[in-house]
Amino acid sequence: MKIRPYNENIWFSPCYVINELAITAQTGNKRRLDKNKEAWICAIAMICHSKIEPGEWWIQIPKNDPPDILTMKLIPHRDSLGNDMSLLQVEVFEISEYDKESVEKSIERKLDKKDYSGMTLIGFVRRMQFFEHERIATYIKTLKPKALCIFLIVREENNTNISFMSLYPQCIKFKCDFGLFCKTTNQRDFIELSRSTKARRDDNTTNDVLTLIP
Repeated sequence: MKIRPYNENIWFSPCYVINELAITAQTGNKRRLDKNKEAWICAIAMICHSKIEPGEWWIQIPKNDPPDILTMKLIPHRDSLGNDMSLLQVEVFEISEYDKESVEKSIERKLDKKDYSGMTLIGFVRRMQFFEHERIATYIKTLKPKALCIFLIVREENNTNISFMSLYPQCIKFKCDFGLFCKTTNQRDFIELSRSTKARRDDNTTNDVLTLIP
């Protein structure tokens, strides 16, 4: 089986990224596992975010960070002769169960006078703790963060249901079943984009092993 080298023109579906985490975990390579975890967090968030902004989102791990992750969707031209790429730069962070501070203080520490202008921040809350997302959203707004958006994902059940919270600039919360999404989606595993951002339609399946992590 041929292994394709990393290619910055290849973009992966969120479900492909989710499945890759289990494969990467078997390698024991900490750096690759950490990068795949970041991509996994982004993938879950973008599946949920597609309820707010419908469309097929695609993910790529850039060679150099920041940002941690790139994600995009294609917006067809009115004449149907090409696409524009709507690109998001994503910074990922985790709120650990070992942190003694509140969720909002963890977010404030992440922001900590940093300039994330034009970037989307996605936090994965990994602790068993009740918190009011509305109150946190109100507090975050008082900080006037230099960020495009701030999201949280929380795994509150022992299944594939995820609580998705948009804290900034708007406050929204809903549940999203990423497992069900991946079982029912028609999205391809990957696309390859030319410089014109026109997706090629002849490479949606392959027996090759694609390289997600540079």
